[in-house]
Amino acid sequence: MEHIGLLKLSYKKGFMSLKSSELHNKTFGFLVAAVSVVLVFAFVYVYFQSYSKYIESEREITETHFSEIATAGRRIVLDYFSAMSEETESAGEVLSLIGNDNRKIENFFAEKFKKTKADQSLVVSADGRVLYGHPEYQEIFKETIEYAFSKGTSISNIAECSDGVKRFAVASSFTMDAGGQAVVMMIYPRSVLDSFIDLSAVSSEGRLCIVDSNGGFVARQTHSAPWVEEGRYLVDGNLQNRLLVIKSTADGKEYAAYSKPLGINDWFVVYVMPKVLIDEKEQVGSNRIHIFGTACLLFGFVFFGIGLYKNYIRAHRLRLFKMKFKIATSQSARAAFEYDKRADRLTLISECEHISLPKPYLSLAEMTKLIHPADRTAYGQALIDLRRNSFTSATLRISGFAGTDAYRWYHVTAKRLDNKGGWLTIGTVEDIDEREKERLILAEKATTDCLTGLYNRAETEKIINERLQKLDENEHSAFAIIDLDDFKNINDEYGHDSGDKALLFFAEKLRATFRFGDVIGRLGGDEFVVYMTLTSDKKVVERRIQELMDSLKMKRSDDNTDVPAITCSVGCCIASKGDTFDVLYKRADTALYESKTMGKGLSTIA
Repeated sequence: MEHIGLLKLSYKKGFMSLKSSELHNKTFGFLVAAVSVVLVFAFVYVYFQSYSKYIESEREITETHFSEIATAGRRIVLDYFSAMSEETESAGEVLSLIGNDNRKIENFFAEKFKKTKADQSLVVSADGRVLYGHPEYQEIFKETIEYAFSKGTSISNIAECSDGVKRFAVASSFTMDAGGQAVVMMIYPRSVLDSFIDLSAVSSEGRLCIVDSNGGFVARQTHSAPWVEEGRYLVDGNLQNRLLVIKSTADGKEYAAYSKPLGINDWFVVYVMPKVLIDEKEQVGSNRIHIFGTACLLFGFVFFGIGLYKNYIRAHRLRLFKMKFKIATSQSARAAFEYDKRADRLTLISECEHISLPKPYLSLAEMTKLIHPADRTAYGQALIDLRRNSFTSATLRISGFAGTDAYRWYHVTAKRLDNKGGWLTIGTVEDIDEREKERLILAEKATTDCLTGLYNRAETEKIINERLQKLDENEHSAFAIIDLDDFKNINDEYGHDSGDKALLFFAEKLRATFRFGDVIGRLGGDEFVVYMTLTSDKKVVERRIQELMDSLKMKRSDDNTDVPAITCSVGCCIASKGDTFDVLYKRADTALYESKTMGKGLSTIA
């Protein structure tokens, strides 16, 4: 928000300064002409000093600009490799539970390839045995495997495989279920890095690439450009944190490059631009200064010349600021907007290829219609906060901002400014759709059981305790622990796959039997819990439990084996104000024990 305000302030100051200079020239024009001859030699000295400072400033700004882009590229690349390492580590965690079952390992990697961009994999034990994958990759990525055994994770250099494809590997060590260490390696084609660099463009003028310490390519943008081809750089190993001028080995042309060490395998992130583009910008500035000096010397308007030079510097800095702002916004997922209350008009004041309005401007009523109905309350509250506090922010689903009618998640911030008695609001809107959806998915994974989709133990306990705290003195609920009968025999006789199917079938019956507002969770294994909100009538509870037991007698739709029908035992108690999950669990568990003692498929309500 602060940078948007500074931009508007810079515009205002720039225009006011130009206007002031024009008035100054008209008022003191004759006086300036009288003394211009006397000051001409002083101007020559000032002129050359100013020109020298301008060139130094241009070079400093250019180097800072290159450094910022290279730093942004380095951060993006490191995040990408970090995600690959996390994928490999998660594969190791799964393999540590699977054991040495080759079929399960093959099935696991077949499913894993669908979720990642890897096309090969390898599992090697500490004694050098290949547990899964082609032995060729053990020899190619030998050093990477050894490093992973000693350090935990490792990323290899690019290597050419027997099929002619250049690949790299991400390795992670893990402990096998029988003890002992092993390394799992996800192997990716180099084209994965090229595609990632393509999608991670940080500037439209130059190109981003990853090179090794000898100047060889690790990955590069594939957009057609003569300076982005294999073997076109002559770096001589001189990679460091400063602006370099390098030559093409093909045509001898010069290119400006800035590198940042990646911290992986002596790799560097390099941002490259033809030097002629920078020279042209400097030349344009130089020509303008020469024209400015010649005009001042010719007419002798020393004071006018000084004013013009100052205005030029202001205009140049404003253009440079606008250029940086355009680069920063056009390539990002954030756009700036302005709302004029008097005209009831909302417009975008920055270019962003990811965000656009469905038409040049919107009224507040038209904007409200684009908000998702479920988020309009939050949107209304944000407007109230803006009126009261002059600042607001909200996360909303909005349609029409990405060129389609589909709703996407955006984070909106706004600041109300005083503007001659009216309201002028400046703000930003950021596309956070992917990030927000990922957050919601992660939140769901953290609170649900990965097999059945029911609440996991921690979330079940949390929600039930919250419901218990809201009970009044005269309100009651039912708490039931449900355990499958002889579930261990199903796993032992028919395998864990059949056991998982039985658990899924049972979870479906629980959802179908109990109300939408009831809490249903899996505590672990074949133990489930049901909290029947504001249900205290034992006859109602007994009827629900009986409905569940009757539904288990129905043949499962996916049951193509001779697995016997499952039954369950239930222990139930009535919850009152002041009870907690732990207290109810102990009471229901005692009732469950009574049901188990009497036989199978029985229930006890304490």
